[in-house]
Amino acid sequence: MVLGFTFLGLFAIFGVRASFGAYVIPWEEEFAISRTTVTFISMLSLITYATFQPIAGKLGDKYGARVVLAVSLLLSGVALILASMAGQLWQVAVLYGVVASIGMAGSSNVTASAIVAHWFVDKRGLAMGLVLSGMAAGQLVITPVSLFLIAQYDWRLCMLVFSVIIALIILPICYLFVRSKPADMGLRPYGVTEEVAAGQAAVSPEKKINGDSIFAVMKERTFWLLAIPYFICGFTDVGLIGTHFIPFAAGKDFSVVIIGTVMAIIASFNIVGTIGTGYLSDKLDSGKLLAMIYWTRGVMFILVLTAENPVLLYVFAVLYGATEMASIAPTSTMCAHLFKQYSIGAVFGFVSVSHQLGAALGSFVPGVLYDLTGSYTMVFVISIVLLAGSGLVVRQVSDKEKFQKTGVGVA
Repeated sequence: MVLGFTFLGLFAIFGVRASFGAYVIPWEEEFAISRTTVTFISMLSLITYATFQPIAGKLGDKYGARVVLAVSLLLSGVALILASMAGQLWQVAVLYGVVASIGMAGSSNVTASAIVAHWFVDKRGLAMGLVLSGMAAGQLVITPVSLFLIAQYDWRLCMLVFSVIIALIILPICYLFVRSKPADMGLRPYGVTEEVAAGQAAVSPEKKINGDSIFAVMKERTFWLLAIPYFICGFTDVGLIGTHFIPFAAGKDFSVVIIGTVMAIIASFNIVGTIGTGYLSDKLDSGKLLAMIYWTRGVMFILVLTAENPVLLYVFAVLYGATEMASIAPTSTMCAHLFKQYSIGAVFGFVSVSHQLGAALGSFVPGVLYDLTGSYTMVFVISIVLLAGSGLVVRQVSDKEKFQKTGVGVA
């Protein structure tokens, strides 16, 4: 139940966020603005999202992830309902770019990862992958439906439909069935024996006190070796592809049907990649796994630059889709294993901040370069170089100690 309903929350929120690209051209046409202006809203949204993720993580540790998840879903739902009725661009920017994005931060993978980390010790990576695949599933369903609704009706109806679903359906279900920790139900985490539970109770007070400092993890070199590549990850997936792929493909004269099919393929293989790398992160060194993910994505960017027919675009969709969200599960698992003495929610939050700040830059910069050059070629070349470097950096991080059974994964 914890896995299923947390999955559902991510499904709704990330599905709506991943559909931002579908609103780019309609907003340009309705408000008579440039792509730079539209992508500024995306950047504002992602910066807000990033800023509030560690705060949401810390609040989740203090008040329970269930409460944070419910309040965040309510905030996003109401703000998006109001945004669908906005008459001026600044209202869209405030309601979507700020208010709804605060709610998205609290109902994001940070909260979901903290819930999984508390509920699972054994098979934690697989559990992470299963829950986080809800983000891919949301993109699989909501992005193509958004494209259809906007093409057949308008962007306002599209946004209204999904915001009502979040506020009136997803929110009550998550509040009723999700629990923050197994202790809330008198249970132990999955995979924890009585002996391990006793060992957890004996963790020194000093370690717990150190974990109370929200910024303490930033003194760790390993944190930055994870956070910097994750910044590049955000620049290239949520930022570049999430915001610009739809207008990029439209600029190459691909039809709405082809673009919608590509987005559906990407999302389908996101599910495969997220669950698969979650499983592999229990079996392999996650640093090397992440390096392969980043390098594969870079190769796929070379492919999409040369794609002039639907076949190459579909090949890109399959292989890029397998890597787009694949970094989340191993990164979250490494955080849980390598930073056990810190606040789980805060660590996930800060690592995700780097991703979302990268996404914000990756949302805005390509829009500026497009307006200056009339092409996305330059930003794709930059991304390829950055992904190659990210793979080299993250290979230096190892979580081999997770294979030692004594106290593994204790959070």
